[in-house]
Amino acid sequence: MSAIKSSIRAARRPTSSRRRAWLRTDNPAAWLMLAPAVVLLLWWFAYPIAQSVVLSVQQVGKFDFDQRSFVGLQNFGQLFADPAFGRSLGITATFVAGVVPVQTVLAIVVAAVLRGATVGKGALRTAYFVPYMTSTVAITTIFMQLFVKGGIASTALSLFGLPNATWYASPGLALWFLVIVYVYMFVGLYIVIFVGGMETIPADLYEAAEMDGAGAFRQFLSVTLPGVRPFTAFVVLTGIIQAIQVFDQAYVISGGTVLGSPAGATSTIVIFIYQQAFRLSNIGYASAATVILLAIVILAGVVSRLLGPKEQDA
Repeated sequence: MSAIKSSIRAARRPTSSRRRAWLRTDNPAAWLMLAPAVVLLLWWFAYPIAQSVVLSVQQVGKFDFDQRSFVGLQNFGQLFADPAFGRSLGITATFVAGVVPVQTVLAIVVAAVLRGATVGKGALRTAYFVPYMTSTVAITTIFMQLFVKGGIASTALSLFGLPNATWYASPGLALWFLVIVYVYMFVGLYIVIFVGGMETIPADLYEAAEMDGAGAFRQFLSVTLPGVRPFTAFVVLTGIIQAIQVFDQAYVISGGTVLGSPAGATSTIVIFIYQQAFRLSNIGYASAATVILLAIVILAGVVSRLLGPKEQDA
């Protein structure tokens, strides 16, 4: 028996030593200072996600959360059979496909131009970043005045064969109006990211390319683009996640009344969720749609990670 006790004490010594060594480091103080932020993150993010998952398999009374009944996957089955939900997925996919490539390419090009600027570089960065910091309601309202029939933007674009119409009131143009507003608002953020990424590229590479006779465009293709590959992957992923969740701009053009107007042309998946939860009080149904949205966001992150540059390539 004494031999067994001795072996148990011997097995415990390394653990105790590691614990004492850990306590002598800065880790306990670091975790203590991080604890409030971790608790808030769990409360504001992890807990609502868990609640949405639970509610997605329940039928809930009109905001009476004490009246619940378990329905399993019934909400999900109804969603995939709901034409309105399918249409909202299609509209969201179209919006993302229109926004992400345009804002990524535009941000890279403008950042490359800013990198070569010798005067007013800081002022130009600030000017491009201001729309991102400005109120969504204010910017969308201004663009609504520009894209009204006979407005400056509508008239100018009509010279290229586009209709001179009120874009946000036309079912065929309203979604593209949202794309334009959204790109204008967010491209400044990605310009700043790309400018920062380009500043990490060694100047020797540009000097070597110039000595080899490469012009500005060739340097952009051979030096700048490969150098910002990790930043491009980040911008694409962030752009997809943000674009999937577009809501404010669509809410503004609807005037807060018939969401998704005109004629449901701007009814994105977040608009669909909002309608179901707060207009129709169908909490379980909206929670199921929220879980699907979460799954789409996670899938987008995983795919972007798999297709993006590996660490050794960065």
